[in-house]
Formats: sequence, C-alpha cells, structure tokens
Amino acid sequence: MDQKQKTKKMTSRDLQAAERKKQILKIAKQLFADKGYHATSMRELNKAIGMTEALTYHYFPGGKLEILRAVLQNAQEERISNFVAFFKASFSQNESLKTILTHLMQGFSERIILDKEYFQILIRDRNLLEQEDKETLDTLTRLPFEAMAAFLAGQHERGEIRSLDFEIAASQFLSHTVVLIVRQMLDGRTLEVETINDITDFYVRLWST
Repeated sequence: MDQKQKTKKMTSRDLQAAERKKQILKIAKQLFADKGYHATSMRELNKAIGMTEALTYHYFPGGKLEILRAVLQNAQEERISNFVAFFKASFSQNESLKTILTHLMQGFSERIILDKEYFQILIRDRNLLEQEDKETLDTLTRLPFEAMAAFLAGQHERGEIRSLDFEIAASQFLSHTVVLIVRQMLDGRTLEVETINDITDFYVRLWST
C-alpha cells in the first residue's frame, strides 16, 4: 500500500525530471569515456544534450563533478553484485579448475567490455571521487576477490590445489586478468582464446599439488 502511494505521488513533472537526469548521465558517460572528464566542457555537454546550462545546473547543482559522481555511482552496487553472482555461479560448477578459470576470464571480459564506458571513466578519473565514494567502491570491488579466495580455499580442502595464501592468489589472478582485459579494451579488442588458455594453464600449474 505504501509503495502504491509513493508511486501515485510521482507527477508528470517528476517523471520528466527523472528522464532528463537519465539523459544527462547517459550522454555525459559517453563523453567522459571518449574524451575524459577534464577534456569535456559543460558547454560541450549541454550542446550534446540539447539543454541550456541553467537547466543542467538545475538538475545537477554541483555541475560537472556532480555529474561524474552520479555516472560512477549509478547502479554501481547492482553492477558489482552481478559480478559476484557470476563468480559464485562459476565456482559452483562441477568442472575442472582449468575450465572454471577459463569460464571466469571469458565472462569477466564480456562483462567489462559490455560496460566499457564505465570502466574507462573509472580507470581515468577515479581520483576525482571523494574519499567516501572511493571507500564505498573499494568495499564493493573487494567482494569478487573474497568470493574467489573462498573458492580456492575450497579447492585446497578437496585436494585440488596446494596450500596457498588464498587472498593473495585470488588477487594475483584477478588483477592479472583485469590488466589484460583493460589493455585489450583500450586497443578495441577482446581477450583472445590463446591468451586465455596460456593464462589459465599458468595458474593451474602454479597452484597444482
């Protein structure tokens, strides 16, 4: 009942404002990814949106920096949660370590490429975020690493891999994977099958009993 009442309170003006904010963030995300935050002026942003500067400031009083923060915060928790869900689903499969790592790298690459604008902005302009935003982001991004560390610990318990510092091992594999994906993404390419095979073979050998 309460939810229905909240929905009824949304006027046409509210809906229009929400749609315009969404439009601003979508176009800003594209420009920030293509040119960078500093190289994108408010004039250029307003021209791309087709909106006056006064109206843009009405929706985002903090200007360009507030827009950047909103772009990076938008669906951030959902984005990381989807990564964690993907990881856990991959780890639950009754497959060889090689197969699971291969699936992980492929899926990780696909998800980053699909949302490459977000990651391009994050890599380039993360330092512009306030400390609270950085801490929230760091907390969320630790979740996939924790999920993989738990998976490796389980692999050890089943005698599949040797004793390791599982957190460091997870960080090494995922950081290695991310660096490769980002490098390929900036070159406009995706991870090649041969590269994935080489990397997964390396870690299987490194962790084997």
